[in-house]
Amino acid sequence: TIQEWLIDEGYCCAGALAYLESGEMYAAAPTADEAGWGMVYKEDHEEEIMQDDMSTKKVTINEQSAFLEAAKGQRPANGLWIGGEKYTITQTTEETVGDTDVKVIMANRPKKGLCLVPTTSQIVLAMYNEEMGATQNAGNCKKTALAFAEYLVGAGY
Repeated sequence: TIQEWLIDEGYCCAGALAYLESGEMYAAAPTADEAGWGMVYKEDHEEEIMQDDMSTKKVTINEQSAFLEAAKGQRPANGLWIGGEKYTITQTTEETVGDTDVKVIMANRPKKGLCLVPTTSQIVLAMYNEEMGATQNAGNCKKTALAFAEYLVGAGY
């Protein structure tokens, strides 16, 4: 489960699985009181987005579509928003899990960050929060997300 792979070791504060086809999240952790859902998902919401001319404009943010764009290696026009917070995509690389090459997308914001790993049919989302413990950092988050992705790929996902 997401809880076992990402949360229980203490390297991530939240995680989710989504369908690669639609970007729709269908499972989240931590599972206690469904706390994970509050950290990984927010309904469409309006945000003030800075424009090229430095003015701001109210924009409706659809987190699912931006999440899917980021997982496919694109940069969402209004940024990557997860759980109502904006993250900056800092790195996109290729890694090998098992016999499969996967994209790894890293993004962060002050004291927090996330890792997206799309497999053949799923998207793994792992999140960390440095204020929740010294073991929560980008390196541990990425390592944990890749281990979970390797398990999913090995299981045919």
